[in-house]
Amino acid sequence: MNIGPIQVELRERARAARLKEVVLASFYEPAPSIAARLRGFTLRDWQRAKYWLDVSGLALYFLDRMETLKIQSSLPEAFLFQLRTNLAENRARTASLFHEAVIITHALRQRNIECALLKGVTLSPESVRDSSLRNQMDLDLLIRESDARRVQGCLSEFGYSLDAISGTTWEFKAGLSGTSSLRNLYQVRPERAVEVHLLPDQVRNSKSDCLSRSEWRLINGHSLPSLSSKDLFILQGQHLFKHMCGEHTRASWVLEYWRHVSRRWDDAAFWSEVESFAADDGGSCIAIGAATLLTSRIFGPFAPRELTHWSMDELPAGVCQWVHLYGRRILLSDRAGSKLYLLLRKQLNPQSAAEKAALRRLFLPLHWPQRITRASTNESLFRRVRRFWLQVQFTGRRFRFHAAEGVSLVVESLRWQRRNGGVSQ
Repeated sequence: MNIGPIQVELRERARAARLKEVVLASFYEPAPSIAARLRGFTLRDWQRAKYWLDVSGLALYFLDRMETLKIQSSLPEAFLFQLRTNLAENRARTASLFHEAVIITHALRQRNIECALLKGVTLSPESVRDSSLRNQMDLDLLIRESDARRVQGCLSEFGYSLDAISGTTWEFKAGLSGTSSLRNLYQVRPERAVEVHLLPDQVRNSKSDCLSRSEWRLINGHSLPSLSSKDLFILQGQHLFKHMCGEHTRASWVLEYWRHVSRRWDDAAFWSEVESFAADDGGSCIAIGAATLLTSRIFGPFAPRELTHWSMDELPAGVCQWVHLYGRRILLSDRAGSKLYLLLRKQLNPQSAAEKAALRRLFLPLHWPQRITRASTNESLFRRVRRFWLQVQFTGRRFRFHAAEGVSLVVESLRWQRRNGGVSQ
């Protein structure tokens, strides 16, 4: 019997979905089970899944897991070589970012400027065994708001200039402007970026003043400023939830959160401290609860009662429903993003006129997309034209995204209302 192209496509999608499920299961199932499940996939299957592995941030974590379980031979040799090439490239990039973190934070320390690195290398060892397995794009620094101009002056000495300001985040860039693609995803980039997050001065010496509790940690033989252990975990939960409320959530962030909780599972004193500090901010309780629920949808029940009783168990019904309906879907999607997060935002915020206006702007933006390239000194005509063309292409992709995902959201909104008749909107 002849199989039409539609049936072929459906079969390939089903195989791709099964492969993704095996990748996620590999992080907690035993080696014999995973090896048996991997045998049915071909090189073509893995090449089709490579995009998802890259954008989800799982590619190098998966390689490390296969080698730890000693079942890397279950993967096609050509695909294994590709992953190992990516790892070698990412090691070089991680080393470059680490060197930048060392010189910048030590320069700030010499100027008596309080700072702390966020995420990145500070996630090791609780969430990340080896930082070179993590796909990190830039450096994130937390400073006090009153030190912003001094930090700007310090960064300028390393070639950085202020590129954009968004709320309390200042973005600095240095080097040649460029755009990221899957071809250079793991490579050292000519453009360097630092995001500086400003901590309001009015929170000084309060529970919200995580800088006053920051500590210097020995990482790879260097002393670097980091948040305290409890603040690091709270920020990790907030970061994951922030992206759940945005266009794209990486599966690797969920994996890192799962590993962090698992490592601290029986540390009752730690969870008591986390609860105490999160309780002062209801948003943190919801963020950690939603992050924990999403993670449990991927890795099964994993969190201690000391964490779940004040976070996950206290989530609004609408948030729970959204995670159950869409959490796994957004993590396994091959799409670069979605607008399903707007349904989640409706469950979180009062439907005031300002919030409704904000949701309308997110559903159908009436402004130009962000600028993704920068003009350089003495820029040639060729580079100027190329930069313009890259921006045009990016604008086109954003237009297609908003059009396609806008239609999808309208359809899903109708389904949401039918499925959740008793849940508040």
